[in-house]
Amino acid sequence: MLSKKINYHIYNRFIILKTLGYTVKDIGEILNISYQKSQKYNFHYNTKNLIKNKAYIGSKEEPYYYNEWEYSSLPTYKFDELSDREKQFYFENLKKGN
Repeated sequence: MLSKKINYHIYNRFIILKTLGYTVKDIGEILNISYQKSQKYNFHYNTKNLIKNKAYIGSKEEPYYYNEWEYSSLPTYKFDELSDREKQFYFENLKKGN
């Protein structure tokens, strides 16, 4: 929901220009609005899209270490705990001599 002080028509044009890669300053000049107003539209754009645009990269589920004393050591893995894909990668690198 937009604030009452925001012009919906200008805000839509702001979103289009923002997605095309224009800076906030350039958008203000193109739409003939002040830099402060363009910052205000940018603030509303960012807060509205903050939750929607989260990206997560897959990560390890279990912790590398279980107590503080292990933090200074490198993580170690048992061959049986590796997935089939990781085992295949390991064997392919052995064949290549890496």
